[in-house]
Amino acid sequence: MKAATVLAADMTEDDLLATVRQACKTLHLLVYHTYDSRRSERGFPDLVIVGVRGILFRELKNEKNKPTIHQQQWIQALQAAGADAGLWRPSDIFSGRITSELRRIAACKR
Repeated sequence: MKAATVLAADMTEDDLLATVRQACKTLHLLVYHTYDSRRSERGFPDLVIVGVRGILFRELKNEKNKPTIHQQQWIQALQAAGADAGLWRPSDIFSGRITSELRRIAACKR
């Protein structure tokens, strides 16, 4: 097994959240995360990330968990409305996908 695959498999959603938040800070992006979603709408994406070139709505999952039906509904509705909504997993960190998508909405490429 490749080292990145092993690392991704061991990464929790909290680890992924911390990594994404740090990347957002580095790229000067605003990031919103509801810490206690019990009084929020079920399924709303974990993160709303805003840059001068766009906005992302992202649900975070570890490598094994699947999004709930409510999470899928939110992602599909946001996409239908023209928003950039989707799902990120730890493997997306190691593939470079997350950094690429964050840089796309950032003020400058770093």
